[in-house]
Amino acid sequence: MKMNLTQSVVDKASNQSKPYEIRDTKLTGFLIRIQPSGRKTYYCEYRRGARVKIGTHDRYNLKLARVQARKVITSYLQGDDPAARLRQARKIRTYKDFLEERYFKWVDINHKSARGTKRRLLVDCAYFLNKRLTDITPQEVEKWRLAKVVKGNSPHTANRCFAYLRASLTKAEEWGFIKEHPLRKMKPIRTTKNFKVRYLSEAEEDRLRKALDHREVVKRETRLSGNQWRKIRNKPLFPDLTDEMYVDHLKPMVLLSMNTGVRKGELLSLKWHHVDFDLRQITIEGANAKSRKTRHIPLNKEAMSVLTKWKQQSAGSTNYVFAHKNGKPFADPKKAWKLLLERAEINNFRWHDLRHHFASRLAMAGVDLNTIRELLGHSSYEMTLRYAHLSAGHKAEAVSLLD
Repeated sequence: MKMNLTQSVVDKASNQSKPYEIRDTKLTGFLIRIQPSGRKTYYCEYRRGARVKIGTHDRYNLKLARVQARKVITSYLQGDDPAARLRQARKIRTYKDFLEERYFKWVDINHKSARGTKRRLLVDCAYFLNKRLTDITPQEVEKWRLAKVVKGNSPHTANRCFAYLRASLTKAEEWGFIKEHPLRKMKPIRTTKNFKVRYLSEAEEDRLRKALDHREVVKRETRLSGNQWRKIRNKPLFPDLTDEMYVDHLKPMVLLSMNTGVRKGELLSLKWHHVDFDLRQITIEGANAKSRKTRHIPLNKEAMSVLTKWKQQSAGSTNYVFAHKNGKPFADPKKAWKLLLERAEINNFRWHDLRHHFASRLAMAGVDLNTIRELLGHSSYEMTLRYAHLSAGHKAEAVSLLD
């Protein structure tokens, strides 16, 4: 039979000697089936002969069941097969199965840093890999993230791991692998907002620059010595570095980061058509930016000089500004960066801190926070305010208005 399904109709529907169905006139395909035992179950028939079970009357009220049915129909209209997806869901036994069979495929298409997301989930959330999706409970998650803090991870790190886990379970719920998101009401660990900005002192910057120059000299001497050895033995020679402006990518990458404040991922994805030598600026496209917004960064004298020399050295070899000989962009100069810091005797300094160094120098030079925010590509003032204490001038100017 067909009628406008209301909660009253559902509650009053009595069992009969045979199963029967009441189809909703408000949402085509939505129905409830009543068994002789009195059991009432909601279904969604998204096409003729194809239906999926939503849940029983004792677990779902009418409003929620109708919402779920609408999701099933929308999913089908967008090209999905809900029944096939449910069959796949039954095959997925663990969280790792869900990640590898479904979530990572979505991540590859939708995440700018898909590789990093996968690593976070497989390494930082390894505790849950062999658990069933239904066994990931708030209690288990609370125990897991507190254990991270006890082992020495900061609350910020624990919260980042928690965010990756929660995001994956959001998709698990959306795709029907779990009935309800277990972490929806769970909040991140409370943390202090006293963020300490790490930037280079004048002495540290001087040592870093000297370490870069020393590295260039050593690599040139090593290449020259190596080629002399190879020449004596009639072996093919490696390219001569004597007349090259830079021995490799590290020095121009470090100097450009220090003078533009770009994120490492933005730097590695930078292409030559993003560099405008006439306007003396680089463009960070929204697709490569964390904020997803395009921004333009002016080039100072040193940044302009670095890019001009590097362009001459790598002319026509690749689309990317920093790339391997095969044209693929560099992944991450981790080892070279670590050795450079050791040579410069600089501790507790990440590549990302070059960005803080750039912003800190601007703040101490009296540049207003809004301009710094625009150059860094922050979506809100909250992130930029961490540099406010370095700009004593704006506070002094405010107080001077009372004179």
